[in-house]
Amino acid sequence: MANTFVNGYHDITTTDSVVYTCPASTTSIVLVVRVSNVDGTNTSYVNARILDSDGSTDASIGKEIDVPAKTTIELAGTSKLVLKAGDKLYLQSQADSDLEAFLSILEIT
Repeated sequence: MANTFVNGYHDITTTDSVVYTCPASTTSIVLVVRVSNVDGTNTSYVNARILDSDGSTDASIGKEIDVPAKTTIELAGTSKLVLKAGDKLYLQSQADSDLEAFLSILEIT
């Protein structure tokens, strides 16, 4: 088994968007989902969900979690998220240009 650490950076928009898809023949452990509010004034919320590879099971990780201006929150918290091949992580914000996400993931093949 090979272990590969991957990082990702995403501007979170008002469109519910895939920020990570677990590759084929891989199990992924999401270690960090850090969301920062880069707006100097406004609070914005974030939605996070995982869509199972079969496309029918949708699990909310966080719903309308406030991220105050100039702060950062950790969505994975002290737990880790385990994804199987084809599972997708989605993020969405209340306002465009307010939130940024950093992901740190361990891919096991």
